[in-house]
Amino acid sequence: MDEDKTVARACLGDQTAFMELFEKHKGFVWNVAYRMVYDFDEAEDLAQEVFIAAWKNLAVYQGKSQFSTWLYRITVNRTLNHVTRSKKNDEFNETKVRPFVDENIFMRQNPESAVFELEAEKDLATLLARLEPERRMALILREIEGFSYEEIAQATNTKIGTVRSRIARGKDELERYAKEIKKEHGYGNRQDF
Repeated sequence: MDEDKTVARACLGDQTAFMELFEKHKGFVWNVAYRMVYDFDEAEDLAQEVFIAAWKNLAVYQGKSQFSTWLYRITVNRTLNHVTRSKKNDEFNETKVRPFVDENIFMRQNPESAVFELEAEKDLATLLARLEPERRMALILREIEGFSYEEIAQATNTKIGTVRSRIARGKDELERYAKEIKKEHGYGNRQDF
């Protein structure tokens, strides 16, 4: 069914229509939340907050942008607010985040690739945890979720130039951090990290 019609029905209070929207967008919302906090339960809570906020605010949704853009902006705002609060409380850093990468997500596939992907995700979590939240969000949206610069600008309510800058600086920082980690762990010149 056409998403615009589903959104219109949901705006009129149709819970079944909202459930269709939930089913369509829950993966994105959860993935962004998870990669920002690397805690399964926190990601679940954040995703739930996003959809509750969306349901409560459907009456103010004006259709000036796509529903997905509006929902992604709620996701970005809720997640960044949560991460900012957590960072102030020192609950989120690279040493604390690595153990929280949920192994169960990866163990659904064959064991050999699961172990490799789990370690890669832990490395990614360690690196992302070092970034400022806005840079981390921009990189997640661009490199993991595949958003265009324009889509990121809309979802984060920032200018495209700012998005490009955050992504470029974030990539530079990730590269520098990866080199530091290689050096700390004695990987030397190996290219497999």
